[in-house]
Amino acid sequence: MRVVIAEDAAVLRELLAQMLVERGHEVCAAVGDADALRAAVAEHRPDVTVVDIRMPPSHTDEGLRAAIDIRRDHPGTGVLLFSQYVETKYATRLLAAGSAGVGYLLKDRVANIAEFTDALARVAGGGTALDPEVVTQLAGASRHAAELAPLTPASGRSSR
Repeated sequence: MRVVIAEDAAVLRELLAQMLVERGHEVCAAVGDADALRAAVAEHRPDVTVVDIRMPPSHTDEGLRAAIDIRRDHPGTGVLLFSQYVETKYATRLLAAGSAGVGYLLKDRVANIAEFTDALARVAGGGTALDPEVVTQLAGASRHAAELAPLTPASGRSSR
């Protein structure tokens, strides 16, 4: 499996690359920002990319925006978000185009390397890998939005 890694923490980026190479995968590039990620995917056409959501320069959603661009521009490339945070708006935006070839795992909840590499292979093959906590948060956000919908004035009418 051909992989591009985008992680701003240099030690984690190097450890991910080393771990994948030791398990027989080809790490085409390991980069530290979203622009380098876009360029690496365009150049190497990997099967899958591992993307941290928060990357330089603002450490907000640069990785996510790059992941969405990759899904649009390179639909055959799987995208696995690998983050410390459950961000339902990020997951919703990534999944808006469909769940095939998408994953969202939480860094501190991956129990072992085999679990991570299995999820990565599933995403590369067009499947989905979502951390149960991400699913729970998405369901809660959806339920919350459904509860608020009746409170929103329809067609510009007042709710008086």
